[in-house]
Amino acid sequence: MRRHQFITFFSKCEAILFLTPKSVLTDSVFRSKKAGGGNATLEQEVSDVRDLAIQWLADQQELGGSWPSLNTQNAILGLQLADPGWLAGHGLKERLFTKERLEYELLRELLPALCNDGDDDSSSSDSDEDCDECCTRSFGRGAGVLGQYMLALQSVCCPTDDFYGVDLKCSMTKLLRDFPEPNFNNFFQFSLAILSLCSCNATIFEKGLVKLADGSDKNDPCSDGIDTLSLEVMAMVCATDQAIYYDVENWYDILDERVQCILYAQNANKSFGNAITTALAIQALTAAGVDPTYWCCETAVTWLLAQQTDGDFDGVGATAQIIPFLGCNNFGSLQTIQIDCPNLPTPPVPPVIEPGDDTVTFDIEVRANGDVESYQVTILNGENLYFGMIRLADLNNDFTFESSGSAFGESIDAINGDFDDSVNSLYWTIHIGQEGTYAPKGIEGLFPSDDEVYIFILTDFS
Repeated sequence: MRRHQFITFFSKCEAILFLTPKSVLTDSVFRSKKAGGGNATLEQEVSDVRDLAIQWLADQQELGGSWPSLNTQNAILGLQLADPGWLAGHGLKERLFTKERLEYELLRELLPALCNDGDDDSSSSDSDEDCDECCTRSFGRGAGVLGQYMLALQSVCCPTDDFYGVDLKCSMTKLLRDFPEPNFNNFFQFSLAILSLCSCNATIFEKGLVKLADGSDKNDPCSDGIDTLSLEVMAMVCATDQAIYYDVENWYDILDERVQCILYAQNANKSFGNAITTALAIQALTAAGVDPTYWCCETAVTWLLAQQTDGDFDGVGATAQIIPFLGCNNFGSLQTIQIDCPNLPTPPVPPVIEPGDDTVTFDIEVRANGDVESYQVTILNGENLYFGMIRLADLNNDFTFESSGSAFGESIDAINGDFDDSVNSLYWTIHIGQEGTYAPKGIEGLFPSDDEVYIFILTDFS
């Protein structure tokens, strides 16, 4: 499906940008025309650049799970928009680790606000819901950063209405009402805040939409820079249904004017400024449905792809903002794209083994595709094999496994990246002591003794 989108998307530039009639542009904003032709070579280049960028950005994750320069939320959001299946493509341990780090960093940002919040005396008559409980009305780095976290949480299927007892949607609504304030005082941040609410289908209060439409200067739609205008366009497209409900004055005209401001800023080389600005402009124009021929899409995208160096678009933050367009998405896409939300059960946490505890030490052997790996494991006496595997995975990065619940307890799906394969009739089997001595029970029903050997074999049943 994405391949087809790009073939349609990259069409020959036939229009003279600044002579585009306003009536034609208005039509294209909401009813994008399909242009014929296409550029299969450019399509492949986009795919290659996307893969390199995703790999480079993923590789910047540090051992502790964070991305550099307080960019964890931006990196995760960018990766998920570039490839909605990015996180789901990892093993259970890696998925949980990444999500837990994102949650930890947001909790660290929230705690000072939760501790310092006073009574809320700013209730507004146009509120659509009671936001007096489980809310914070401050956020250290501003509502724009909270918006980034909320979008990142949504991208990996984490709830925003009950984040460890805090209703982030309610908190964001309160912050929007206080705009502007010292840490929340520009419309780039404001647009991110609107996007974070719109993307999770939260109700945006009417005055917030009016503020978005008014922008920095109600009388000059081009007063903001292209970066901000692009975020405003994405936010307006996302929130259009709610704006129609509230009958916000001149919504479509303002959206059209902002799109034209972006178009008029295009340079002779068809960029819109630096790589970040160009990527945001491309996202905004595609979100608004502007016909690619009006802005020489193929040339603009070719210029942007050339800014990549070994996967990098000049840093983690820049790369995270640029790569969503490589997946045909934008910062308003979370509401519509289908993200493969994996089932992420929380595995049991074995208790810490203390000095003097009664323990059992045994061996685990893994055989798959001609390879044999051996591990030694120590557990508390009375723990089952499942707990032993969890302990081993926690202590040894060379051992990983995935399991799923069934009517017979936990069933092994994969070990060290080798999965069951029903097509080729390959399944994991458990043997005790030697190959051929099949275990009578699953991993939850087996209780190892000292010096026992449990052998996991990827067995061919064809």
